[in-house]
Amino acid sequence: MLESKEQVESAYGLSISAVRSCRAGYILDTDSGRKYLKPCQCSESRILYVHDAKQYLYDNGFTSLDTYCLAVDRRPYSFIDGRLYLLTPFVDGHECEFGDDGDAVRAAYALAAMHKAGKGFKYDKSGDYAPNDLGRISESLTRRYDEIIRMRRKAEREKGAFDYIYLSCVDRFIDLAEESLDLIRGPEYRRVIEKTAREGGICHRDYSYQNIIIKGQVTTITGFESCGQEIRIYDLVNLLRRKMRKCDWDIKKASMLLEAYSGLEPLSRDEVVVMKALLLFPQKFWRVANRYYNSRRSWAQRNFSGMLEEVINEYDHHVRFMKQYDTLF
Repeated sequence: MLESKEQVESAYGLSISAVRSCRAGYILDTDSGRKYLKPCQCSESRILYVHDAKQYLYDNGFTSLDTYCLAVDRRPYSFIDGRLYLLTPFVDGHECEFGDDGDAVRAAYALAAMHKAGKGFKYDKSGDYAPNDLGRISESLTRRYDEIIRMRRKAEREKGAFDYIYLSCVDRFIDLAEESLDLIRGPEYRRVIEKTAREGGICHRDYSYQNIIIKGQVTTITGFESCGQEIRIYDLVNLLRRKMRKCDWDIKKASMLLEAYSGLEPLSRDEVVVMKALLLFPQKFWRVANRYYNSRRSWAQRNFSGMLEEVINEYDHHVRFMKQYDTLF
């Protein structure tokens, strides 16, 4: 990056005094403050969409996010050595630790504030990229359920160490998946989709620890490159899953996060049902098995067997939580 310093200065009209690597990008000390520069695999139209979504959030009072810095040509990106780069203010603080209750509560409240500010956002610019995943969750879960069944047949043929572990527990996880699908195919999901389409909104779609930066009382959300139109509880379920895996699916911890979120953004009865469906689905079980059967490397047997054992050990906690779920509301 040091050899491209002049290109960055020219693209953004900055004077850079220092550059150092940070995660997948670079921290720049400039005459306009500290910045963060990172390469991006997204298309230009995708970044224009994200930029508009971020600006909408900012204009509606949610300012704790990494807005894009505009280049001198007024675009929210630049090309350096033929590669697309994004520049944002550098966000100082620590990445969210979901095992810490305080961090998790701050993440839940910040998510609610973001969703609240995003209400009404609709991207209808003709010809531009407007990601819309509304209505695809049922199809996605059905596809993953079918993959779990296919992987069972594969395990029955191959019978390696991983396969034996998979076969010993797969029926229990199939039961969870079927219960999830029964709920997601009900009328509640369709009504939530229709309401979201009617009202508009912004779903982050990658609400993970590295995109939640906390410093003191300020929680900043970053990494919006995957955002789009989707039901808001997609984000909330992702947050709950990450916290629950840190606390053996403790119902009291879930209540704590839901209270923080719904204090600002109340959940509808339909959303409560859809959230139950999403939490029921054995997402991690599917992911570990899918990655194993698609890797087939020599080291995968041992590594993925350990990961699958962790999922199995979580099963009883998960089931207990789901039996208590309705008491949360």
